[in-house]
Amino acid sequence: ARAAAASAASLPPTRTLVTFTGMGFHSKHWWAKGEGAAMELGPCLKPLENWRERMVFLRGLWNEQANNGIIHCMQTGNMLSGATMAKNEVHTGVSFDQVMARQIGDRTRLPSLVLGCEEAVPGLQDGHPLLYGSHISWSSPVSPTWTETRPALAFDQLFRTERNRDDRRVVDAVLEDAKSLQRKLSSADRQRFEEYLGSVHEIEGRIKRAGKERAAGEWKPTFTSPDRPRPADGIPADLPEYWKLMNDILILAFRTDSTRIATMKYCNDASTIVHAHLGIRDHHHYIAHSQPDELITLNQFFMSQLAYLCQRMSEIKEGDSTLLDNTAIMHCSSMLHGNHESKQLPVILLGGAGGNLRGGRVLDYLDKPNRRMCSLFLNLMDWGGLKLDRFNDSTERLPGV
Repeated sequence: ARAAAASAASLPPTRTLVTFTGMGFHSKHWWAKGEGAAMELGPCLKPLENWRERMVFLRGLWNEQANNGIIHCMQTGNMLSGATMAKNEVHTGVSFDQVMARQIGDRTRLPSLVLGCEEAVPGLQDGHPLLYGSHISWSSPVSPTWTETRPALAFDQLFRTERNRDDRRVVDAVLEDAKSLQRKLSSADRQRFEEYLGSVHEIEGRIKRAGKERAAGEWKPTFTSPDRPRPADGIPADLPEYWKLMNDILILAFRTDSTRIATMKYCNDASTIVHAHLGIRDHHHYIAHSQPDELITLNQFFMSQLAYLCQRMSEIKEGDSTLLDNTAIMHCSSMLHGNHESKQLPVILLGGAGGNLRGGRVLDYLDKPNRRMCSLFLNLMDWGGLKLDRFNDSTERLPGV
């Protein structure tokens, strides 16, 4: 038993990555059929043709609590939790990536890495919080996880550990002040304050883990220092270069074992990005509703991000396997297409999930009794090393995955 445990400890870990693009895909061109090398992909998925044998296309999954047909944000705020969303205030559920970060995130310096390529949008639409549409990762029902959109600051999270001493002093001061403040708060305010302190304690734990040595025989990453200089401050003006840079930082995080849990939100739901680099003149939200042929071009640009991740991860050796073999990638969107179709969601899986995921398949759950997204999240958590009996509205894994 000791030998088996030691052998398992020396194997590369399984990473969990969720990627997201808002407002679905072209309604007529998001499809896949067949299996293996003969799998046929719809035009939206064309950039992934070389990776179809590493892909599972899932049809018919949904989040029942988001099937309200109201507006975009109310179909996005529980993307990774399946929880009920309040309509006139911010209140949803903890996303599964943050459940993993809380319970097994102490295995790495960063419990999770949450990145994005479009800033959050505040305010209300018809009384509903637009914040829901800007975040897929939630640390508490009222607190989205901070989504870093600046490449330099994302890079700093991984490598600028010389700041830890100053961070330690700040955390100590905050916690000391908190002791006296807590006694003066009402019960309602104390609950919110406890949620805030949770994030402070998370930073405290991260600092403690920064200098932690790995045990003898434990798996060690391919390298621990960056292979590129720190990015320039600010956000690159060239959008394709910006997204590529954020992808590279994400890969660095996994490659250096800074974290094993990550989300990448390429754009918000109801995104206002104009993809001029593709020759598109209107913003994403508009063309998602009108669905001209140029939407296919935009959807292909989204899928090219996943193709890039697969290519780069397949080139990184980890013993007898690759980073792609040891990663479970789930790409999702908050609706099937831009006209608020949420009775089924576009979902694909990529990678090997540490030997747990076999690609080259199309799985249809549309008429199945269990088609909950939360059932798939239970699978993803299993592969990442966290086994739970239930997650929000599901008590069973998604069969056949």
